Amino acid sequence: MKEILIDSKTADTRRNMLWRGAGMVSANNSSRLLMDYKKDHPDSYWRILEYIFGEKGIRIEHLKIEMGSDINSSSGTEPCVKRSPGEKADVTRGAGFMLCHDAKQINPDLSLDMLWWGEPKWIETADDVYDARYRWYKETLDAAYEKYGLIFDYVSVTQNERAHDVNWIKYFAKRLKAETNCPYDYSAIKIVAGEEVCTWGFAANMKDDAELRNYIDVIGSHYTSSSSDTAKELADRYGKELWVSEGSSPMRYSGTYRFNRSSVSGLNGALDIADRIIAMYPMGRMTMYEYQPVVSAYYDGVCYGFKQLILANTPWNGGFSFDAGFYTALHFSQFIKKGWAFVGSACNSDCVTGGDGHCLENGHYTYMSCTDPSSGDHSTVITNTTDDPIDYHFTVTGYDRIPVIHVYLSTGHDENGGHFLVKQPDVILAESDEGYTFSVTVPPLSIVTVSTIDPKIDISDNKNDSILSLPYEDKFVGDDLTVERGGAPAYTTDQGGAFEITDGFLMQMVIEDMRPSEWGYTPDPVTSLGDDRWYNYSVSIDTALESREGYAGIGIRYSLGCVGQHGFRLCISDGKWQLMENDRTLAEGRHDADVTLLNRLIISACYKTIRA
Repeated sequence: MKEILIDSKTADTRRNMLWRGAGMVSANNSSRLLMDYKKDHPDSYWRILEYIFGEKGIRIEHLKIEMGSDINSSSGTEPCVKRSPGEKADVTRGAGFMLCHDAKQINPDLSLDMLWWGEPKWIETADDVYDARYRWYKETLDAAYEKYGLIFDYVSVTQNERAHDVNWIKYFAKRLKAETNCPYDYSAIKIVAGEEVCTWGFAANMKDDAELRNYIDVIGSHYTSSSSDTAKELADRYGKELWVSEGSSPMRYSGTYRFNRSSVSGLNGALDIADRIIAMYPMGRMTMYEYQPVVSAYYDGVCYGFKQLILANTPWNGGFSFDAGFYTALHFSQFIKKGWAFVGSACNSDCVTGGDGHCLENGHYTYMSCTDPSSGDHSTVITNTTDDPIDYHFTVTGYDRIPVIHVYLSTGHDENGGHFLVKQPDVILAESDEGYTFSVTVPPLSIVTVSTIDPKIDISDNKNDSILSLPYEDKFVGDDLTVERGGAPAYTTDQGGAFEITDGFLMQMVIEDMRPSEWGYTPDPVTSLGDDRWYNYSVSIDTALESREGYAGIGIRYSLGCVGQHGFRLCISDGKWQLMENDRTLAEGRHDADVTLLNRLIISACYKTIRA
C-alpha cells in the first residue's frame, strides 16, 4: 500500500506556483469548421464552447491563437490578417479572433495570448524586419480590440518551436512597454518566450541576462513534463511562471482504442497525457498545460489528425463527440480550480520519458494534489498505468473540518470499452489526532480523482452523424455573413494557400511572390470540402485563371495535408491536363481552351471507375 500525506502546511502558495488551469491552443486550422457550426447549428456551437470554456466543462482558462501567415503550420493554414504593409489588419480572417470573442462571453476571466508560426513575406523582405514584425503585432492587437473588443493579456514573441532571437525579444518588449498609441494599456501585456520542444535553452539566456529576465513573465516549453534546474531557479528566485505552453491532447487511435475504443492506455493515450499533467509540478514547477488542440474542427487526413478532446468536423449536421481526453481533462478541471495550491507532500511522479520522446512511461506511483487554502477543499488525481490494482492510504492533516470524500473513476480496462468519470461510493473516513485517514484502490489502466468536491457533471454530446446530402452546390455569393468570416467559404478547410470569396468567385489569395518562408511544409494551394464518407459521386467546378501559366484542379475521394496526398484529381496548367492518382499520372493531354474564361472541370467516381 502506498502512503500519501496531504499536509496543508506543504501547500505551495507562491503566486507563480498556483494551479493556472488548463490552456488551449487554437492554431493550424484546427478551429476552422466551428464557424460553420456557428452559422448552421448555433445550438451545437454554443454547447461546444460551454464544454470547452464553461464551469461545467473543462474550464479552459487560457486561449492562445496563431497569428496566421498563409502557410501550413502542421494540420492546415491559418490565414494572414495583414498580407501587405499597407493593408489594414483584418481579424475576421480565420476562426481564432472570433473564437476569442465568443469564449469570453462564457468565461470573462479567460486570458488571451497569440503566437506566430510563420510571418508574412513583406516582413521577411523589409529593410527593418524588427519594425515590420512589431507593426504586425501592434496592428493585430489594435484590430482585435476595434473589431471584437479583445484585450490580450499575453503575447508570445518567440517563433513557435524555432530558434529564439534575444535581440528581437528585447526590441519588442521595449516598444510594447513604451506604447502610448493604443486602445488599452499595452504595457500591462505579459510576455511569453521560449516555445521550445522539450528543452529550456531560453531559461539559460534569461539567467545570464538581467535585462531579458526583467522583460519575460512566462517561459513556455512544448511536449515536456519536466524543466531544467535553471528554469526552476527562475521560478523559485525571480517568480517566473513555467508552462507547458503546447501539449498533446490524447490521440484517438492510441493504445487500446483499436481493441475496445477506450483510447485510455498506450503512447499518447489518455493515461499518458494525464501523467504529463501530474508530472508538471513535481518534475518541473510548471503550472499550466495547454492542450493542442482541444477541438478538432477540421477534416480527417491532416497531419496530427485524431488528436483532440472534442471532435467537431460535421458542421452540416451539428454533430460532435467527446474523446477519452475530454474526460481526462474533467478529472482535473471539475475538481481543481484556478488559483489552488499544489500540496508538495502529495505530488509525485516516478515516470520516465520514453516512446516518441514526449510520452511518459513505466510510472507506478503517479499523483497530484491541490488545495484551496481558503475553504480547505482538496483533490488528488491518480493514474495507474499498470495491469494490477494499486492501494493508496491517505493521511490528511492541517484542515479544520472533516469532509465527505468523493471518488470518480475513468478506465479502459474492460473488454466492452472504456467507462469515463463514473462516480464511485464515497470513502469511509477514520479520524485521527491530526486530521483523518482513508484508503482508495485504483484499478488497472485507470484515472481516479479523490476530492472533497462532488461536482454535478452533466455531459451529453450530439450523435448526429448524417452524411452531407447530395447534390451540394455553392455559388460563392458574398453576403454580410461572408464578410464577417473573412470571406471564408462554407465547409472548407485550407491546407495550402488562402481561399476567400471575392466578387462571386472563390479566389486563391496568395501568389508566389507573397508566399512566406515555410515553418514546415505547405502543399500547393488546396482547400478541402465535404464528407469523406461520400463514395460514388461527381464534382464539377467552373474555373478561370489569370493566365495560361496558372493552374486549377478538383479532387475526388481526395485528401491532402503537409505530409502528402491521397486520391484522384484533375488538374489543368500551361495548356495541359492531367488525371492523377496520388502522385501517379493516369492520363494526360493538351488543350487549347482559353483558361482566362470560365471552363468547367468534372471528375466522377463510380466504384472502381474514375472519369474526368
